[in-house]
Amino acid sequence: MKTILVDDMLLDMQLFELKCTDVPDFEIVGKFTDPLEAIAFAREHVVDFAMLDIDMPGMNGMELARQLRTIRSDIIIVFATAHPKFAVDALKMKADYIIFKPFDREDILDVMERAKLFRQRQKKRFYFHTFGVFDMRIDDKPVKFRSGRAKELMALCVYRGGRPVSIYELVECLWGEAAADAPEKTGYRRAIKELADTLKDYNAENLFLRERGSIRVNLEMCDSDYQALLRGDKDAACRFQGSFMEQYSWAEAGVYGLEERKQIVLSRNGQA
Repeated sequence: MKTILVDDMLLDMQLFELKCTDVPDFEIVGKFTDPLEAIAFAREHVVDFAMLDIDMPGMNGMELARQLRTIRSDIIIVFATAHPKFAVDALKMKADYIIFKPFDREDILDVMERAKLFRQRQKKRFYFHTFGVFDMRIDDKPVKFRSGRAKELMALCVYRGGRPVSIYELVECLWGEAAADAPEKTGYRRAIKELADTLKDYNAENLFLRERGSIRVNLEMCDSDYQALLRGDKDAACRFQGSFMEQYSWAEAGVYGLEERKQIVLSRNGQA
């Protein structure tokens, strides 16, 4: 979990870092005494968890938390303060937790454990693997599609980024440009039904949306390595090795854009 610390007292941050050096699954990616620097960092990097002092000169921790949430709505916010009077305000702005100074190792371990639980609850049920061969998992279990066409149709919806896919686009990608002039001969309706029936098998009907003349997938309910790379995740950039939904020829057009995005993400992290 990528973590930032923001506190005008450098010693407090050093103490926190020292006490959690051996805690697994946590990586402190930034320490800031200036809230504006923390905001700038969050705009350019993935930040999962922020430990914020409340009482700071200039911008206080409350306002900083609000701005971080506008950058990343699912960021976990924990306040650290020596003043209990701030507790009510912290709860009002929907902080995930509050820790009081001076804190000891047990306090820090408790915060870390709570942060991991928060992250697990935020984890999406639906996940798509797109680097290499396309696959879908629900609750960490692989999905068995009713047909190959149904699986390809789902892949196409993911590739389109949740935007509506017209029947013409659907037929052109899955059956070829020539078939687009006579879509009724392709069996596209059967593929749509097979995808809908597959998701029904997993109680996931709300994921697939059929509208007049088009279909789409509700990507707000999902996550994927593809989405992670597009939003600037360094780990996703490292995992992308030039192969994207490789079983589908229509997806080849997306590889160049992903290569460009990878270079941008890595350059921001000093790895290009």
